[in-house]
Amino acid sequence: MSDSKAVFNLRKEGRLDEALAMAREGYAANANDIWMQRAYGWVLYDLIKHAVQEFEDKQIPPGRLANQLNTWLREYHQFGTNERPGMLHSNLLQQVIKASHVWPSFLKFARWWGPEYFTEEDRKPFRPPDGGREVPSLATRYVYAVGREAARQAADIPADLLAWAEQQVDAALHDSPNDQWLHYYKSKFLLTRGESEQARANLLPVVRRQSRAAWVWDTLGTTYEIEDPAKAIVCYFRAVHVARQPQEVANTHISLARLLAQQQRFPEAAVQVHAALAYRQDNNFRVPQALGQLAGMDWYRELSKRTDLPCPPDMAEAAEAILFEGEQARMTYRVGVLDHHNSDKALAHVAFSLEDGVVLPYRRFKNIRDVPIGRIVEVGFIEEARQPQRWRTTEHTGIDGFVKPMTGEVSKREDQSFGFLKTGTGERVFVHPALMDHLPSAESKAITCLAVMGKDKQGKPGWRALSWID
Repeated sequence: MSDSKAVFNLRKEGRLDEALAMAREGYAANANDIWMQRAYGWVLYDLIKHAVQEFEDKQIPPGRLANQLNTWLREYHQFGTNERPGMLHSNLLQQVIKASHVWPSFLKFARWWGPEYFTEEDRKPFRPPDGGREVPSLATRYVYAVGREAARQAADIPADLLAWAEQQVDAALHDSPNDQWLHYYKSKFLLTRGESEQARANLLPVVRRQSRAAWVWDTLGTTYEIEDPAKAIVCYFRAVHVARQPQEVANTHISLARLLAQQQRFPEAAVQVHAALAYRQDNNFRVPQALGQLAGMDWYRELSKRTDLPCPPDMAEAAEAILFEGEQARMTYRVGVLDHHNSDKALAHVAFSLEDGVVLPYRRFKNIRDVPIGRIVEVGFIEEARQPQRWRTTEHTGIDGFVKPMTGEVSKREDQSFGFLKTGTGERVFVHPALMDHLPSAESKAITCLAVMGKDKQGKPGWRALSWID
């Protein structure tokens, strides 16, 4: 006769196969023994954790992992209702989520697992002790996985399971209305029902935040295909342009080629067909029917022999126009001063006041890297959005109480590299050594700088020179 303590001991020693055999025997003998159920469950957890790790290390193929999950979670299903909510139930979910993209039965398991059984701890994000990047809570990762897999399998799963998955995303969106991933998955659900306009409304904020990601442009293009193919083409071209890896746009090439061919733009379409074929040939992937049909067209067979086909155009400006079309009325601009560039991290910082500012990544905000320190600019925000959306130049020459031109004489001590500009009214402006090295030549002793209100090392407010003004 097996007992739970012996199962726990075998598990502790790492003898999982023996522990599993003993747990199965003990459960068969007394299915109502809660301690045997728990011992059995923890053995299953260890087996699943080990298998998921092997999969992540590329030691086992996805099909084998899926088969193992089917077996072990079917066993857990026999008594798992007695473990929820609880640590075992939550820990099992942690591992299953990691394999959700390769396990076809994930959605059925997720519904059975039950979102109502999250513990208070499950709903808290994880903050690494070393101060690393915060990890979303288990409850959030659960909804992400449900949304992703339901959207991906929408055509193949029962209607009631698809509806349940969308309900989970809707409930999460109610609690986290600014979560970009939830909006993305919601847009995919809407697209399955042909609700392109509403899908686009959910998707546009995501594209604005992830404008250098191919997948968002591809999805946005899908929303335009029927009602405005020209905009769909722009989105698909943008996806191709920003893609980092060929697999990101393997199917985008096909969609783009099809639309270009419909508009008689055959040379451009041929470039996309060639790219789609080359990717599949290089990786020994099968050619999908839609691509095969395009490759079999007379126009492609003729154009594929040419070496002077056009390069794909850069649609950055047209794509940005689509992103903010109709949003100007809701765009609020704030006046700030560009007070810092971090070339190593490719970031610019614009300050609006002593305590308020925003970071503008070079990759997302075109030409911001070329704006000199000390330039007054305007940064646009869409109503209710915390992230900056656009920037533009302005005629402003200062910001009341925060940025202004100041004129005076500059002096420094011989033993110091920094200096001070002293105005006629006695105000002092700190001048950084880098600016002291580029003092403008002036016929008079008076020099003008653009100064910003800052704080010194002791936290005291004071003026600091940003740039010289001729």
